[in-house]
Amino acid sequence: MKYSIYGLILVLVLLVGCAATTNEAQVKAPVGQESAETTPQTQQITNKAETTPQESPEEIPADIKSVIEKGKIFLKSYSYEYKSPSVKEAHKIYVNGNKIKIIPSKMIILDKDNFYNTIYIDSEMKTAEAYCLGYSACGKNLGKVKDLDFKTTYIETPIGWLNKITSAEKIDERQVEGRASLYIQTNIGKVTLESHYGFIYMVEEGKNKFEFSDAAFNSVQDSDVVPS
Repeated sequence: MKYSIYGLILVLVLLVGCAATTNEAQVKAPVGQESAETTPQTQQITNKAETTPQESPEEIPADIKSVIEKGKIFLKSYSYEYKSPSVKEAHKIYVNGNKIKIIPSKMIILDKDNFYNTIYIDSEMKTAEAYCLGYSACGKNLGKVKDLDFKTTYIETPIGWLNKITSAEKIDERQVEGRASLYIQTNIGKVTLESHYGFIYMVEEGKNKFEFSDAAFNSVQDSDVVPS
């Protein structure tokens, strides 16, 4: 009898302990409800915080940026000789705002009766026109010869190249054509940048070189870039 009572008490203790454990589990994690630490909303916020990009440092140092801005703002007219991988003999180019005149290194012959030695471009209107200038060279072919395709005729100007620069780092400083210049590594390649006017003397795009030499600044008139 004594042992039966002890056994009954032991059973009651075990039953009470199991009930308490079950209730505690229900309080901690009710059916169908996740812990606040692992809810999808919390995980989303955590992931967002982990993937939010940090604010990037200035891509162009202030001293280089100031020179680039000079070119964009103040350099309105200029002339230069141009060479590139596709232009082996220098073209003479005159720029005044959106108007451009290109004098190829030699006469461009379409056929025996059609040839030209001058190209006028309006980069805003996206037009290109071929002219033959100089009676001794052109004879009866003097004047406008034909309209050209703008996309295939247009040659990127130094200011056009400047507008493509989004990052830069100085390599060194040097003299080019007697003028102080910066030699910089940029997102478009290595660039030789004249320090006072912000004029690009050269772009080295991998193995390709685009040269803008014998430059003259703020000297081109409207009459130099518009057909008369």
